[in-house]
Amino acid sequence: MTAPITEKRLLDAIAVVSEVIILHGAKYAPLLDRLEQELETLRLYDDPVSRARRHLAKLVPVQEVPQSPTS
Repeated sequence: MTAPITEKRLLDAIAVVSEVIILHGAKYAPLLDRLEQELETLRLYDDPVSRARRHLAKLVPVQEVPQSPTS
């Protein structure tokens, strides 16, 4: 099973690739570019429940937007 991609894992990978670039040259720059893109995507990701609530909030008053059930 593959571990989930997290911000910490991406930041750790960026640090490793940065060291590789310093030591071995810019030919590894595409790896850094890709990791930075993935980090930006992860940071901008908005979960579907939050997006759905925003859509409903535009249609109905805030107090009428259903909340998720609690356990």
